[in-house]
Amino acid sequence: MRIGIISDVHGNLEALNSTLLFLNSRIDFLAVLGDTVGYGPDPEECIGTVKIKANLILKGNHEEGIITGNYTAFKDIARVSLEWTAKVITSDSLKSIREFKETAEVEDILFVHAAISSPLFKYIISDKDAMNEFALLDKKICFIGHTHIPAAYRKEGEDRIDVIHPDFSGKMEIEIEQGYKYIINTGSTGQPRDGFPFACASIYDTEKHLFTLHRVEYPVEITRKKILEKGLPSVLARRVVQGI
Repeated sequence: MRIGIISDVHGNLEALNSTLLFLNSRIDFLAVLGDTVGYGPDPEECIGTVKIKANLILKGNHEEGIITGNYTAFKDIARVSLEWTAKVITSDSLKSIREFKETAEVEDILFVHAAISSPLFKYIISDKDAMNEFALLDKKICFIGHTHIPAAYRKEGEDRIDVIHPDFSGKMEIEIEQGYKYIINTGSTGQPRDGFPFACASIYDTEKHLFTLHRVEYPVEITRKKILEKGLPSVLARRVVQGI
């Protein structure tokens, strides 16, 4: 099975549509790892699209913020965008995100937005962070998002963890080997923060045991203009253009 994986769309419809077009003929199953809303100008449309296209949709911390109305854990820019998002999405979309799961399993794979120990909020940004999570991982692979920065952690034995970074173009290819466990961050589709403004789109081929992270160009200028036209913080327009 060829599993497509996207995360952190963040209301960026242009990135989402371009990514889905790229993945369309290349995958058999689509997993969305949370934060479909927040930051971006088209939360309603993005929710509707993933509901149609995805086989598995998780909840992220931004959905949790919308559901609870509690924004104390968010920085000012995120809070402002979430308050705006809560006003523009429909009651049907709110009902839908309430139904998104926090975790899901497919074969020997765990899907979660942030971390095994804290599915919505914890950031895995180092091998030390990953070590604590590996202790909880009873599957071969855990796919995550949340940080907006793609990376992979590979564990062999009790103490050794290898950190795998994308190449100079922001892409990754990892052969999933016997004797290892993996935590793989698939980056962000709608707001990458690794210096590359191209959407992240991942594919895991369960038969070939091969994970590939692709970068997809999309009409970012349209998204930038929408952010400004809808009165969202201007820094969000700069982020999508610069990939920061």
